[in-house]
Amino acid sequence: MRRIAGALRGDFALAARPAWGYGLLCALAICLPLVAGVLSGHVREGAAAALGGYLTVFGDAPGLPYGARARKLLLTALMATLGVGLGQLIQPWPWLAAVVIGLVAAAGAVWPVINTPAVLAVTLTYFAPMGMSLPARMAITVAGGLLITALVLVLWPVRRLQPLRTAFEEAGTALADLLVAAGRAPLSDESWESLRREAVTTHDDASRAFSLYRVSQEDDRALERLLTTMDRIFRETIALRVLRVAAVQEDPEGEWVGVLDETTEALAHALRGAVTRGGPVTVPEAMDAVGRFADLNEEVRRAAHARRTPLPVAVLLGQIRRCLDRIGTAVRSISQQAEEAVEVGPRLPRFTRPRRPVFSTGHHPVRLGLAVTLAMALMLLTHEHYAKWFVVTVLVSLRPAYRDTVDRVTLRGIGTAVGAAGAAVVLAIAPGHTYLIVFIGLCALLGFAFRGVSYGYWTMFATPLSLMLSDFTLPLDWGAAAARVTLTAAGGALALVFARLLWPRGHRASLTGRIVDTLERHAALVRALVDRDSKKVLERVSKASEAAHLLADSLDRLDKEPGGSAPQRLRDAVTAARRVRDNALALLAVPAPVEESGPTVALLDMVADRLEDVAEAVRTGRPLKRADDFDHVLDELGAHVERLAERRLDEVAEGAADRMTGVRRGIMHAAAARPALNALGTEALKLASLTAPRT
Repeated sequence: MRRIAGALRGDFALAARPAWGYGLLCALAICLPLVAGVLSGHVREGAAAALGGYLTVFGDAPGLPYGARARKLLLTALMATLGVGLGQLIQPWPWLAAVVIGLVAAAGAVWPVINTPAVLAVTLTYFAPMGMSLPARMAITVAGGLLITALVLVLWPVRRLQPLRTAFEEAGTALADLLVAAGRAPLSDESWESLRREAVTTHDDASRAFSLYRVSQEDDRALERLLTTMDRIFRETIALRVLRVAAVQEDPEGEWVGVLDETTEALAHALRGAVTRGGPVTVPEAMDAVGRFADLNEEVRRAAHARRTPLPVAVLLGQIRRCLDRIGTAVRSISQQAEEAVEVGPRLPRFTRPRRPVFSTGHHPVRLGLAVTLAMALMLLTHEHYAKWFVVTVLVSLRPAYRDTVDRVTLRGIGTAVGAAGAAVVLAIAPGHTYLIVFIGLCALLGFAFRGVSYGYWTMFATPLSLMLSDFTLPLDWGAAAARVTLTAAGGALALVFARLLWPRGHRASLTGRIVDTLERHAALVRALVDRDSKKVLERVSKASEAAHLLADSLDRLDKEPGGSAPQRLRDAVTAARRVRDNALALLAVPAPVEESGPTVALLDMVADRLEDVAEAVRTGRPLKRADDFDHVLDELGAHVERLAERRLDEVAEGAADRMTGVRRGIMHAAAARPALNALGTEALKLASLTAPRT
């Protein structure tokens, strides 16, 4: 119960300001057909059009570009109309209807094109009273869908770029926050991970938004360059944090610490200004700050040559300066691109196929189909008109994960109780269609306004909406309200039974493959660092990230199984894998190794071998091989850095301070790479230890 209460608090928390304008628009589109039907004496037709509009806007996604929204709305209207037609066709054959609706529900769980509104349309229409011909009902349904589509898209010519700008601003702002965090005193792992995750998520959202706009070929390349530039800032920011932590450990009281804070603040401020105001307003100040840090770095280098400061500190600060230079150049590039802007003319929406899987697999479609078929069969035996409340509750509440089903059932029960009681109170105080329309409009306004910011409020207000629309021509009293709540509770109970008994545990079995894939992908990433091929390294970072994400997803699903609990060590392994990728990016940012760079390659090979050995042990169940002495290699690396530092200082004393000698190249790599190599090896061994088979 405590977990359910916590989940409910999260579901009713507001993530942002409700979209009152959108809610008002949806309420208007739903209520207009109802008002027209009541005034003209065609109440049934008005309710059918309003239901068609509701089912269509149910499939809307307000954050998408208008072209993608138009495609989604029109496709939803089409599928809802076909669902209405199928629902009326099977009305004369109840037992056939039970099987057909179950098959449609299962198909909707497999193919995204058969969406929830289409399945709801079949179910609600089957239980709707006869009275309209099939062509008339389908025509009225599609008319309601087209009406709400037109209202949603009416502002398309003037607001077509808003999702693009919003995605761009959010990605740039999240990146600026991450940059500030990288240059300040080290944050906790939780805070850093939160900022990093936000930066990755908003970057992915921006990439999706950009891909959905039809622009000229030149502008398309500009958008790609913009995304590439933001990705470069992200990688350099990750490297900056690793290097800063290492430099602070070597020289915690250095004057450079405060100057670095000011520089990252200036760069972050310039980046925010570029993405929000669209121009290089504060870029010169940021570049001046980078210049001041470069001057201070030069002072530290001269002090190191005079043996007043450890040479590795000067090398680390030199690498930090190079990171800041690259970030500053990228910020200036973004400001120039933002100032030029990308123009998208008021063309018709693009109707390309969506970039997503065509189908999904697993036991859930079969489970959902069986549950809906049984619900239909039980309700056919009762011959109760309100039976659709039972069937619809099973349909929308049964989720792939058991705990998600529990949450859906709980929220749907609350929503049905509130909606049914509210409708009964309204009609008891002031009976008639006019007041019921007002209540429906209020539910639509609140439901769609809260849809994007609170799942709890959306469910509470939207749950009874479709069923009130389908029952619009029927008398609604306290008896009907009690029947609705009772049938909803019963439907929720049936959904819980199916979620609990049919294939409730499936994700523990998939963990082994996900662990092996994560280990192998990260081993391949470490091996790619030996060749220093940046393109290959970045590709393998992406693949390793995808593998770790799939492992985390399996752990999340395991937590939602009955009695399931994801092992904390595997949660920690996902975190360790993320740190391996971060340190790989930091290592990629430092100068390439040379002959004087010591055991870098040997250390990377050792780490990759260890990850591959653990992956093989997990896959086969064989005993794990004895680990190499990693600490010894790290000690050797430290001693190598000290030897190079002494040799470089001897060169400086002989007058080679400004010459790029082999020793200088060696110390530039070894001293800058040492913290990243140390952290990478430590986290990789932690990843191996956390995922190794338990004896």
